[in-house]
Amino acid sequence: MASQKKDKPEHKRDRLQQPLVMPGIHRYQFFSDISDRPLTKNLNRAAMLAIGTALAVDALKPLIGGVPQTLYCYECRACYGTQDRCPVGIGLQAELTVSARVADYERFLRAGGLKCVRCGNCRSFCVVNLDLPRIYSTMQQRTIAAMQRGAIRRQAIQHAYDDGLVGRQFIDRVAQWLEQESG
Repeated sequence: MASQKKDKPEHKRDRLQQPLVMPGIHRYQFFSDISDRPLTKNLNRAAMLAIGTALAVDALKPLIGGVPQTLYCYECRACYGTQDRCPVGIGLQAELTVSARVADYERFLRAGGLKCVRCGNCRSFCVVNLDLPRIYSTMQQRTIAAMQRGAIRRQAIQHAYDDGLVGRQFIDRVAQWLEQESG
């Protein structure tokens, strides 16, 4: 019996030489102890590189788009408290912020972003004190620019126009663009 135990090779996970991570626990977790997984070492590196790249793209997109504050929004939805105080009746302010962060123009249109008058009533509800009127103003300009270069589907703009989701400040430009596109 004792000889069978000696013949059996010791598995690396059973090593008692590993440092203690918690009292009585010698084993590291998956990402930290990859020495006993030589075949997956490069796979782990590739996964970490992919995760790092995705995080970098998520951080760079708002920075390049001119709305770096949106990185701090953790979508708590506290800005929904503005609903009764919003003069143009925008009900989902967080949708505007998130669409600005990911540069989703159609989502911004659907949430009524071009209707916003940037009064600042929503600012007092934001728990991280984002300058929401400034973010929405930047996104409005980017949405109009995207519309003019054809980066937004005509159908999405037509729906926003028909549903009254375009404010007085932008209605002439949107109507003119729709007229040009139709004829």
